[in-house]
Amino acid sequence: MQVLTLAGQSIKQPKDFKIDSFNLTKAGRVATGDMTLEYIATKRKFYFEYEVLRGDDLDTIKDIITGSTMFFTLTYKDNDVEESATVYAGALTKTQFRTDGKWVWKSPAFDLIEQ
Repeated sequence: MQVLTLAGQSIKQPKDFKIDSFNLTKAGRVATGDMTLEYIATKRKFYFEYEVLRGDDLDTIKDIITGSTMFFTLTYKDNDVEESATVYAGALTKTQFRTDGKWVWKSPAFDLIEQ
């Protein structure tokens, strides 16, 4: 089982945890019309999707990603090797749902982008 932490706090295992890697570049054109492309860095984007989360599990995540600290550390395992990244949060989406007399959050999802 994947152990994920945000800002040093363990969070509930998502249904789907996906990682994209992409290159940041600076592109432009010179006077001849030829394109120039300068490599800047390779960065990662992390996607978290849940089926259902209880309010307290969502609050743990929400307090970190919507707090006043803009950058925080994500730790995870990639092929059994512990990795970490300094990240910031994208949008958090969720739908409130009532089941068995309790409110839960259905389909919460968010993404984290490497600094």
